[in-house]
Amino acid sequence: MAQDRQNITIAAPAFRGLNTQDSPLSLDASFASIADNCIIDQYGRIGSRKGFTAVTTSTTPIDGSNGIEVIKEYIDPVGANVVISAGNNKIFTGTTTLTDATPAAYTITANNWKMVNFNDHLYMFQLGYEPLIYSQHTGIVEKMSDHAHATGTPPEGNEVLAAFGRLWVADFSTDKSTIYWSDLLNGSGWSGGSTGSIDISKVWPNGLDEIVALAAHNGFLIIFGKNSIVVYQGASDPTTMSLADTIANVGCIGRDTVQPTGTDLLFMSNEGLRSFGRTIQEKSMPVRDISKNVRNDLLYINAQQVNSPLRSIYSPEEAFYLLSFSDSKYVYCFDMRTALEDGAHRVTTWSDTTLRALERTQDGLLYVGNTNGIATY
Repeated sequence: MAQDRQNITIAAPAFRGLNTQDSPLSLDASFASIADNCIIDQYGRIGSRKGFTAVTTSTTPIDGSNGIEVIKEYIDPVGANVVISAGNNKIFTGTTTLTDATPAAYTITANNWKMVNFNDHLYMFQLGYEPLIYSQHTGIVEKMSDHAHATGTPPEGNEVLAAFGRLWVADFSTDKSTIYWSDLLNGSGWSGGSTGSIDISKVWPNGLDEIVALAAHNGFLIIFGKNSIVVYQGASDPTTMSLADTIANVGCIGRDTVQPTGTDLLFMSNEGLRSFGRTIQEKSMPVRDISKNVRNDLLYINAQQVNSPLRSIYSPEEAFYLLSFSDSKYVYCFDMRTALEDGAHRVTTWSDTTLRALERTQDGLLYVGNTNGIATY
């Protein structure tokens, strides 16, 4: 039977972003089933993302490789900051021209470095490699054992955190539950002084886990396992720090997905992109996450990752968190201005986009790494 025709007014189509989780038959018009190469703009509308402007003028140092896979800005105390990058099994300085800064007689066969600034130095860690150091006063990248203030044997961990006045290192080839910390204000000091370590194998809430990432948040040391989270308080004095909390059945599956947003920590779990603050408040309901509307797609694409780790960045200037699946050439863009009513955040995708490195500089510039070197968003 014929019905009266009704007019439907949609002021801002798809302003809630992408939703592939719910049935399209009942999908509200405020959601989009496809939102590709889009962002949520400052007015809450679907808009076009920006493009990428190449910075590197010569690709010769990275030809025949995946290009630049790690980017980090070295923060110089007098403002002469330097961009350090890694790719093609080399360490580079510069952006327009990539200058090979790999130490002599130092062989690299992987580019999954974790780089952190600490006490006027840039420290570089990767599983199974002696750590590297860059500082402006030497102007070179050197092995940690060659550094003037080095003591002891530096740990060859895959994860490093600069917090509470020292470096914290974890995730070793044969030990996934021990954290080592350096001497106070000396990231190359690993014996004597206030150096030490802690084995957390006895405090995993599920009995067994392995460290993936470390973070500092609200004065706490946050230890992300694959399937659980351990929180320590009093980390400014590691010898007396104590267990503050444990969270079972929620963990982190990507070291480089952990990003501080100022008031929260975001990380990728085996249930989607999670908020640490929300996890602490609602640990009895672990299924809630900020990627709720694209959760299955997110996990499916992550399962296709084979050769490249997940990369992420949070940009307060752009008000988004980017999660890059470079093997699948997909980037998920989460708008971080405000959450939806159910706690999820609005999300769009960038397809056919291979971003193997992401870095926000001190002045708010967003660098990306690809097969052509370094570019800006």
